[in-house]
Amino acid sequence: MFDVDHKGLAKLLERRGPAWGAAVVQELVQNALDTNAKNISVTISPVPNAAKVSLVVTDDDPDGFEDLRHAYTLFAESPKKAHAELRGRFDLGEKLVIAVCDFAQITTTTGRVTFEHGKRTKERTYRTSGTEFCGTLRMTRDQIAAMEATVERIIPSPHVTLTLNGEKLPPRKPVAEFETTLETEVADESGVLRRRQRKTIVRVYEPIRGEEPTLYELGLPVVALDGDRFCFDVRQRVPTNWERDNVPPAYLRSLRVAA
Repeated sequence: MFDVDHKGLAKLLERRGPAWGAAVVQELVQNALDTNAKNISVTISPVPNAAKVSLVVTDDDPDGFEDLRHAYTLFAESPKKAHAELRGRFDLGEKLVIAVCDFAQITTTTGRVTFEHGKRTKERTYRTSGTEFCGTLRMTRDQIAAMEATVERIIPSPHVTLTLNGEKLPPRKPVAEFETTLETEVADESGVLRRRQRKTIVRVYEPIRGEEPTLYELGLPVVALDGDRFCFDVRQRVPTNWERDNVPPAYLRSLRVAA
């Protein structure tokens, strides 16, 4: 019914400004965190003599992509929407990433799909478990550094090991945690996302070196907190804007009062 201009789609991500490269890797790691993966590996390699980067994100989720069409079907019904403890909701993330790549390839338990020169190719190449994303993007060295810094800030669940360029990232231990009721987004019986109040845990962290105090959603940085002392990791989906880089002021007020 619809045609999609991938360049226009890419601008949805690039409108985030210089930090759009950080959003790329965050979208991919988010997908892995929402699975049963125990190990997630990120490799970021500048391409010699070019303003490009090679990005590889691999996980060991036993199931991988159950339906490979979700890699290229916009706004397919996401099974994550009904679960407030999962980060995904629009089934859009990897499509935005593919749109900004010169080359992208996803290999999983149900096959392989490659995107290059405006074409999509499917192959009968399978992994026994997990999913691997490989992509090449146009990116400056400063944007590459921002991408690496974003991975270093991610707070995975205790049972998940996250590595960056072959190095295991050290766990971040909270200094405190508390239970409160905050607004979240959960799909109703018709699959429509609705906002409602729900009890959740909030974990409190010291900022790491060079980090501003930040609001996190299930371990993923969302927005800097102006004037705050600590980072807050809300252990359920937070009501973000479309770009997933801000939340309503009333939400922050509720969080700060609870803290």
